[in-house]
Amino acid sequence: MRMDQVAAKVTRTDENGSWILAYVLRFYAESETYDVQDEDDTSKLIRLPWNHVMRLSTGTEGWFQKGQRVMAIFPETTSFYRAIISKHPTYTSGVSADDNSGVGNAHKPRVKEVILKFEDDEDADGKTPHRRVPSRYVIPLPAKYYYEDDDDVDLTAPNSGV
Repeated sequence: MRMDQVAAKVTRTDENGSWILAYVLRFYAESETYDVQDEDDTSKLIRLPWNHVMRLSTGTEGWFQKGQRVMAIFPETTSFYRAIISKHPTYTSGVSADDNSGVGNAHKPRVKEVILKFEDDEDADGKTPHRRVPSRYVIPLPAKYYYEDDDDVDLTAPNSGV
């Protein structure tokens, strides 16, 4: 994952824009943290916990559906904002074997771009425009991507009350 582009959460809030496009520089297995570098500001080195870093889409995952809430890079920025997939994605028959979309993904059907409506993106008439975003920059909402420890299976033995 070193030097891979990722989505990285760089604030403590869940406000729009709290996730940015970044590069992974290093992963520390013992602390489960990443060093990432902001795509826009290469002077910034940020250390983040594992659950503040998300791989980008290859377009082959098959989870894109009309009406689904996602996060995506707003056009001409490097920040992720909440959006809704507004049109059914169109899958292509695959990509050439020399495409860098991941090992084993060369001939899988994939989505090249997703048509979205971003939150709080109304024009002067109060209408929200459809915007095209490359599928690589469309990711699930973090709550759907990561599980919470509280939701995990409890493997401790029940208290027998003795």
